[in-house]
Amino acid sequence: MSQILSQNSHDYLRMQTVPVIASFNDEGQIKPLYVGIDGERYKVHSYWVRRSFSNQIEFQCKLIVGDSLKIIIITYYLNECVWTIPDRTGNNLCDQ
Repeated sequence: MSQILSQNSHDYLRMQTVPVIASFNDEGQIKPLYVGIDGERYKVHSYWVRRSFSNQIEFQCKLIVGDSLKIIIITYYLNECVWTIPDRTGNNLCDQ
């Protein structure tokens, strides 16, 4: 399901909400473990924080897809507790 999270003038990308299993520690650090995309669950092989803003954190993740690693950006919105990826309507993660 695609949606726009806000209507600010700087928002121009459609985002797709996705389920993420993540670990949160006492110091506020977040570690994504699994990402659900198109009904499939993918294990996060490695990640790093790409950008951090006051309301969101972007993670660049390497997901294990079959026998290979695929890079994807996931964003966590702190106030909404929502995870998103850029909308990939018509694309399949395995085809990237």
